[in-house]
Amino acid sequence: MQTENRNPMNASLSEMPAWLPAKFWDGENNQVRMEQLAQSYQELERQLSAPSRGIIPKDPASYEILIDDDLLEVDEDVNRRLYDKGFSQDQAQLVYDLAKERLMPMVQQIAAQFEDAREQDRLHQHFGGAERFEAIRPQLRAWGEANLPPSVFENLVASAEGVIAMAEMMKSREPSLSRNSEITSGASELDLKRMMKDPRYWKERDPAYVKRVREGFRNLYPGD
Repeated sequence: MQTENRNPMNASLSEMPAWLPAKFWDGENNQVRMEQLAQSYQELERQLSAPSRGIIPKDPASYEILIDDDLLEVDEDVNRRLYDKGFSQDQAQLVYDLAKERLMPMVQQIAAQFEDAREQDRLHQHFGGAERFEAIRPQLRAWGEANLPPSVFENLVASAEGVIAMAEMMKSREPSLSRNSEITSGASELDLKRMMKDPRYWKERDPAYVKRVREGFRNLYPGD
């Protein structure tokens, strides 16, 4: 007795098996479309291999990524690589969320360091070099803390423009603290006594500041 061949993969079958979807049957050649069947199986296997991962879109362009950062944008190549690895919609979104959470602060820090370097260069140029600026920096800070409200001082020292403005204020309000850090011959005894009340003189004993006060008195009283 001859057994009927019910193998749906047999190309000699003249009728499509009832259980086989029509899209997988080649009616012209009376055979199963093996390539399409294999692709569908692979897709199904990928979907079922990680059921907790969520929905995998039909293609990389179908990822619906939400970004609320102006410095971060959707990348087509990244999406394609995520899709090839079977990332679901939720997983792909998580990748971008982690990029914002972990990478963007690093980018912003690098940008801030670059900006700080530019500000430093501007200060060095204005004050005649890095060495001269480092020499006057303690005087600027001491004067600002002693003469300005804390909020104003903090705003000024946050930028090169603010530091330069504070230096100009320091020179105009206290002529003895000139840019070359020397006491002018016209400083009065009252000016010098006012300087002696500065914490840099009686508390911190800033050598450069104390020297200016002493030179001021020597200019006033050359014989003493």
